[in-house]
Amino acid sequence: MTFLRGAAVAFVLAAASATAIQAAETVTGRWAVDESACARWFGTAAQSPLIVTERALRWSSDACRIERSYKAGGTVHIQAMCWGDGGEKSIPVSLRPHGGRLAVTWDRGARGDLRRCP
Repeated sequence: MTFLRGAAVAFVLAAASATAIQAAETVTGRWAVDESACARWFGTAAQSPLIVTERALRWSSDACRIERSYKAGGTVHIQAMCWGDGGEKSIPVSLRPHGGRLAVTWDRGARGDLRRCP
């Protein structure tokens, strides 16, 4: 009987852990200042969506490969190699999800809050 009780406790803990992981906010996806900007592919940072995948970022005229990333607290810090109008350069990016929004710091400049695209 002790084995069954232990197995039941382990199952409950595993289920609770999985729920917590699924509930955590993720930064992958399309983000923009408003819904009309979600439909665009290019433009200024205020007019185009930020597209985040596990390996890349795209925003405005910059296409970036994620070289390194780590999470500290609720913020994802990324070092990205980007190509765009300004040529090729390595830039830091910080993404902090909060309440359905994403606070973005791009190349050490705060860019404001974006909303997840539908």
